[in-house]
Amino acid sequence: MNYFKKVLTIFVIIFIGISISSCSINKMAVKAVSSSLGEAGMVAFSKDDDPQLVKESLPFAIKLNEILIESDPANYEVKAATGKLFIIYSNLFIQTPAGMLDYNEWKKQSEMYDRAKKLYMRGSNYLKESLELKYKIKIELSDKKTVEYNYKKEDVDTLYWFGAGMMSAITIDLTDPFLAPFRDSAIRIMFIAADLDPDYGNGVLHEYFLMYYASMPESMGGSLLKAEYHYKKALELSGGSKISPYIAYATTVCPKRQSKEGIAEYKKMLEKAISFDINKYPENRLENTINKEKAIWLLDNIDNYFLID
Repeated sequence: MNYFKKVLTIFVIIFIGISISSCSINKMAVKAVSSSLGEAGMVAFSKDDDPQLVKESLPFAIKLNEILIESDPANYEVKAATGKLFIIYSNLFIQTPAGMLDYNEWKKQSEMYDRAKKLYMRGSNYLKESLELKYKIKIELSDKKTVEYNYKKEDVDTLYWFGAGMMSAITIDLTDPFLAPFRDSAIRIMFIAADLDPDYGNGVLHEYFLMYYASMPESMGGSLLKAEYHYKKALELSGGSKISPYIAYATTVCPKRQSKEGIAEYKKMLEKAISFDINKYPENRLENTINKEKAIWLLDNIDNYFLID
């Protein structure tokens, strides 16, 4: 039975479970379904080489998870999984394509960015609620001290997606007065995750800190030396299986060098991404397929990053 047939079967089971009066039986059904849609479901998506197919399928999986939450609102694992899906969908299928629209499509781009921001926060809120339920704590996003807790290494996945979702929402619109107070909390969450497991996710935390240190001015802790270090660690830990470190370096470190050398390095990074063999690493096929398209666009739009010829 393929994944989508499995999902449809599970969907029927959910509604049967919901109709059963026994709360314990209902929760057992939810647990069984959420387990089936967990890592195995994510692998089915991440290995796909058809972004459009995944784009059309993910909303169904997200809404299915929200049904599970309605059935068992205290299940912090389902909330974490749902938040993660929202953030992945927003990043891959809303913010990334929005960033590649032409200038004359600014209205559509603005609408897509607004939607991406909302979905990032929706996902982040689920991840926040997951941690709150698990540890019976209250996290106030406007106060970074409330995010500090004696978390465990097993929480790094939730912490990473929580912080990444918040930071993505904030960076889409740095002038948003509602999101601005959350910035320090988002950064603190990422540092907490890095303290617990700096090598998590084949180097994704190092990718984040590569962009963080390259984007910040020196007066606020920015450092190209640290950015270079995290770039190398991201490549090392990913085993060269991902395009994203090249794109992160090209778009954050290279433009700091507004020179012919900076342009040459920018082109070199993106050419590595474009020549990348997507099928060599099937576990990252979806992400690499989308990032390869992005690399082509970035190379064609070099003027967005460099003010010199």
